[in-house]
Order: sequence, then structure tokens, then C-alpha cells
Amino acid sequence: MGSLKLSQLAIAVAAGWFVLLGLTAISKAHAGTENVVMINKSTPILHVKNVEPSLKFWAERFGFKSTIQVPEGNHIGFVALENGPVELMYQTYEGMQTDSTNPLAKAVDQGPSFIFMEVPDINAVINSLAGAEIVQGLHETFYGAKEVVAKEPGGHFVIFSQLPAQPQKQEH
Repeated sequence: MGSLKLSQLAIAVAAGWFVLLGLTAISKAHAGTENVVMINKSTPILHVKNVEPSLKFWAERFGFKSTIQVPEGNHIGFVALENGPVELMYQTYEGMQTDSTNPLAKAVDQGPSFIFMEVPDINAVINSLAGAEIVQGLHETFYGAKEVVAKEPGGHFVIFSQLPAQPQKQEH
């Protein structure tokens, strides 16, 4: 090797060491800090004209169970739905807008929500969506996921996504 290539190699090795030392210092600095759990759970609250069609959609197609129902006149004003660790909540626009001093009362009907749901088997989801409004059929994304987008009866968009398989880490 010529002297120029050796000096470039020496610079590269030295730079690598500085990066490694820097990362070690950063990781040690973070090791002493305490991770404080500030959020236990996150659940979307979706606002709709009528709760019942959305309740039926999730219960019949995906096995969700109602855990809380709050009546509002002769219909359901609020419902919480669960299926394992996944929870959704629905509330009527009417119920949200009963208190005009609530700062969210005006924002509640400004547009639909988009829900991203990771699924293990996109074909099983597609079968469960038979007869539902499909906004975008099965497609592969630029990041390798297989997805289908449906519009649930309340007008919200649900992106069902089967993410690409991650390579298995080999243990030594």
C-alpha cells in the first residue's frame, strides 16, 4: 500500500474509534436516566352520526366486544369496543356537541380519522371485509407491506397492513 492509502486507512480507523467512543458515552449517559412511563394506553375516539353501524361492523367482522355502552335517548351515544389488546371508542357528534363550552365540540366533525391496524394475515382481513366499502384494494406499499383500505360505516378510513416479515435474529 502506498503512504496515501495508509494515511486514509489510519484516518478512517481513528474516525471509527471516535464514533464508537461517542456512542459509548451517549449510551452510558442514557443508562443512568430513568424511563418514566407517562402513557399506559392509547385508544382512538371516533365520532360518528350513529354508533350502531360501526359497532356492528367491528363486532360481526372482527369479533370485537362492547365493554361500555352509554345510551343517548333511544340510541347508543358512546361505546367502547375491545378485541384483545386493541380498543376503539365511538361517540356520536350529538353527544360531543351537547356542551357548547367544550373546546372540542366545534372540532369534532371536521373530518374523518385514519386508523392504521397491523394484521398478521391480510387475506383473512380481506375475507372479513366482504361487502364493506373498500377504498383501496390489496396493494403492496413502497415499504413492502400488503395493505387494504376500507371505510367503516361511520366514515373513518381503516388501513389494514400486513408488514413484511422481519429477518430472524440468530442467537449464538
